[in-house]
Amino acid sequence: MDVIDPHNITDLFFDGIHEVKIVADIVRITLYSRQNGTGLVVARLALPLSEFPDVIQALVIAQAEAAKNRPPTN
Repeated sequence: MDVIDPHNITDLFFDGIHEVKIVADIVRITLYSRQNGTGLVVARLALPLSEFPDVIQALVIAQAEAAKNRPPTN
């Protein structure tokens, strides 16, 4: 599927996932960023439970590709 981004939305940077909840067939994921030793919530994502496996698969594939293309460290 092609995705159109007519709004040129900025990237969201975060350090980790605070929690994942599934409520009423909606997956809710809270993302945080570390600032001065304190975690600050930067976003809350919500997606249909039916789409969750595809999201997980896409993340794993992207991470595996990034690891394959990463130059070796000495």
